[in-house]
Amino acid sequence: MIRRLFSKRFFRILLWLFISLVTLVVLLYVWTNWSGRRRWAEAKARLEREGETLDYRKLLPETPPEVQNLLAIEPLRDLATVIDPDDSKSVPGAKRKALEAMKWSGSGPSANGLSLGKSTEFQEWVKFLRDIKYLDLPAEPAASGRNVLGVLDVKFPLLKQLADDTASRSQAMLTPGLRERNMPDLLFALRVPHYPAMQNMARALSLRARAALAAGAGAEAARSLVAIHRLAQACEQEPLLIGFLVGNSLEALALETLWAGLQERAFAEEDLRRLQTVFTPDLPREALLRALRGELASGLNAVEFLQQVASGQKEVDPALISAFINHGNSRNIFLWRAIPSGLFDHWKSVIADLELEHLIQPLKTVGLRESVRKGDAVVEDLAKNFDVFRHPDHIMARLILPSMTMVSGHALLQDVRRQQALAALALERYFVKHAHYPATLTELTPEFLPAILLDPCDGKPLRYRTTPAGRYQLWSVGFDGKDDDGKVTVDAKGAAKLSKREYLGDWTWQYEPVK
Repeated sequence: MIRRLFSKRFFRILLWLFISLVTLVVLLYVWTNWSGRRRWAEAKARLEREGETLDYRKLLPETPPEVQNLLAIEPLRDLATVIDPDDSKSVPGAKRKALEAMKWSGSGPSANGLSLGKSTEFQEWVKFLRDIKYLDLPAEPAASGRNVLGVLDVKFPLLKQLADDTASRSQAMLTPGLRERNMPDLLFALRVPHYPAMQNMARALSLRARAALAAGAGAEAARSLVAIHRLAQACEQEPLLIGFLVGNSLEALALETLWAGLQERAFAEEDLRRLQTVFTPDLPREALLRALRGELASGLNAVEFLQQVASGQKEVDPALISAFINHGNSRNIFLWRAIPSGLFDHWKSVIADLELEHLIQPLKTVGLRESVRKGDAVVEDLAKNFDVFRHPDHIMARLILPSMTMVSGHALLQDVRRQQALAALALERYFVKHAHYPATLTELTPEFLPAILLDPCDGKPLRYRTTPAGRYQLWSVGFDGKDDDGKVTVDAKGAAKLSKREYLGDWTWQYEPVK
């Protein structure tokens, strides 16, 4: 039996099986490389026909003149510069470090004006600031808005400088602009240490605006709100998903504070008019499109970078590819190098096709609501094609696309809030002139609004009515597209999770607390 097992015939069979297996593997590699190159060439041609580019530098905005750039003032100049190896000892690093002093510990009093129509008493902020020792405020008597504003401007004079300079500096971009920065081979490795500093400044500016409102200084509050908007604009101009999300959060902060000012009717006609020019409704769509294009270029750059590492065209840099190759572990690198080059081409093709079809094209041709719908569809499609063996070409898309589709929902909510803010500002201007609110929004045109504002969620006119309390409600149908007559749905804890896809209810701008 043993002799038969190790006979010449057995070895011939074994050799034949080995040769057949090697042949199959070689044929699979050849077919994968051929089909991958062909598919990637088709994907690139499709992108070119749609006017899209994979050249990241072509997506970068022009740097505005320094005299017009709010972030080119001396305390913030070169804030985005990264100097290796020890950034903390550089001048830009020192500026970012100084801005950390604006950050406070804890979350502060809840701000539920936009979501639940609930205002926050300014003395809650005074108590909070005193307790965490953010500002040196006396225990007695209770500090007024004027007191807090004065102490804040002494401690952080940059805040007043930013607010005042918005009148003469109408643009904002971090310096150096991305066009002037050195781009790494792996775009995902681009360092952005300036975003925390932007968030710290925006929160402090929001506090300054609230103090100004409590002091009866509506114009001062309005200038601080414009400054927050400029910071958000600077983040959103960078074609980065993280930049869009940070800018989106700063815009939400500005709108929350704006709601508080409008609730108190703190702004004069001139302030209302200026704020109306700031919160233009198309910016969320433009910013999201810029971010999606940037992420497409970055995602494909990452796959191509790995493709070049796997083929030996690039030297392995563990600092750059640690996220993909487990800190340069030699065994993992060998596995990457065993992958056919054509499979990388398939990965790039799927990413390009899915993002173009489900995210970029709907956003360009229809708008944010279609981008959200298509984005949800692509996530479902990726979930269906989860089988690695049946759909190996979808592996990278499952890693990259879900995080990109998530942001379209945030952009849609922000677009609705901007439309509501514009309508609210026009309504307050109407009130200043007539001492009452109009019966319908059509009465605002053309004096206070150039055209009727539409609900981004269904394309119909924004819903509006006056309330028995003497104010008004503005509402959108939200994600589900169903008009719930302005009803805001809250969970068991009394929270309204408006940005969640499963939220069922309207997005309402109102001044009476949600019951």
